[in-house]
Amino acid sequence: MHGAVGLHGRARGWRTVAVLAAVAAAALGAPGQAAATEEAPQVVARWKLATAAGTPQVSPGEGPGGVGLQLGGGAEIDGAEHLIPAPGIMRLDGLDGYAEATGLPLHTDQSFTLAGWANPVGNPARDMTVFSFAGADDSAVTVRWHYLWTDPVAGPVGEWQAELRDTDGTGSVTTRVNHSDWRSVLEHWTHLAVTYDAAESRFTLYVDGNPERQVCADDATDCRDYVSTSATAAPAYDATGGLQIGRTRSDGAWTEYFEGELDDIWVFQGALSEGSIMGLADYNIERDTSTVH
Repeated sequence: MHGAVGLHGRARGWRTVAVLAAVAAAALGAPGQAAATEEAPQVVARWKLATAAGTPQVSPGEGPGGVGLQLGGGAEIDGAEHLIPAPGIMRLDGLDGYAEATGLPLHTDQSFTLAGWANPVGNPARDMTVFSFAGADDSAVTVRWHYLWTDPVAGPVGEWQAELRDTDGTGSVTTRVNHSDWRSVLEHWTHLAVTYDAAESRFTLYVDGNPERQVCADDATDCRDYVSTSATAAPAYDATGGLQIGRTRSDGAWTEYFEGELDDIWVFQGALSEGSIMGLADYNIERDTSTVH
């Protein structure tokens, strides 16, 4: 990459799978207030996506309360395929497929973590949401594949993007961070993590366990800035629409349906360290739910 100063170079990985970890380091303050002190991160929920049963179908969860993921539209569980050693993935059709978990004991206006694997189909030429925390009008937190342009030779070009809104609806202050698309060590699979640390007002997007800071020289013509951390992020509002997998809320409507596969989704209340995020990005190890913090 010419004319750039940064931690990581870029490479195009058009069929990447994303692990998103949006880490919440939250204390036990009242809803609607950022906590004054931070406690050790606690697992709120984890879904291995190995089975689903019932009408509508629900994939069981681990963690306090065992909240399940309810599947909707063109969503299905494949119990044979796998990324981590444990079998099971979820497929979404990009039309109306999604999954949601409501009633999670999580406050998005405090520090938080969300983690999961996602594999977009083909070369995405549109925005597609991997995870979001929904409100009535707009999602408080969204992690997406963001389409940029189509190269005549390489095809669609995009990046990973995370977004934080401080209020639901018009007039919100929105914080966005971006990370370049690059090839994972496992071909199509990429690990994403996004964290919000309320004590530091820090919002960070990780890809394959790494944040990114690439700042282009003023005279660079073949370079794009990538700074995947904001140290001045206003806290998200406390979303009540639950965790949404494969879609986001915008102007009162569901949109950006994801087409592809997902696996091993985590939600934390409490800020994971970069080392813990790197551990979640290791697809060779199936981690015990109770040991990650």
